[in-house]
Amino acid sequence: MRKKDRKKALVLGVGNILLRDEGLGVRVVEHLNRRFTFPPGVECVDGGTLGLGLTSLMEGFNRIIIVDALSGVDPGAPRRIAAVEIGRGLSPVSAVHGVGVKELLAIARFEGHAPEVVIIGAAPIDTASGIGLTPATEKKIPELARMVIKELEGLGIKAANRAGEGAQGARAVYRKEPAGDSGKGAQKKRGSPA
Repeated sequence: MRKKDRKKALVLGVGNILLRDEGLGVRVVEHLNRRFTFPPGVECVDGGTLGLGLTSLMEGFNRIIIVDALSGVDPGAPRRIAAVEIGRGLSPVSAVHGVGVKELLAIARFEGHAPEVVIIGAAPIDTASGIGLTPATEKKIPELARMVIKELEGLGIKAANRAGEGAQGARAVYRKEPAGDSGKGAQKKRGSPA
């Protein structure tokens, strides 16, 4: 892919949502997608635990912002680290299918993709089996989202608030819908079409 054909930025949330706070990156990306729209050439993607599949997803972007739980950082504050700092005591927690972010970046470089990469995240409190972030980690989501938006703004990229929601936006609220034809209730995000 020629340099001029490359897309501007990929915001990539990684982590395993079945391991409590290890799912932080995925939850931040969900937050961003609920509250903002992004211009053409910018994608905000849940990379979950795709492992080596992430390398093809990363292809074609000038800048990649990875959002993940971080090890080796102060548990109190979210952090921004440059990719070159990985391995110097700072690293993302996620090792998706045995492949860590450091290895993914090395594979991408080997394949000829050399985007600029930054990692935004915070230290997890609990990575034991379980669904849902710990309350302390969940409280960090808005700040991490602001850090991603600031990073994009530094690239000249403006994210727009979705209609009816401010930058701080309320948490998504799910409610049980009455049983339909199937006889089962379904969960639906409030305000979405029926």
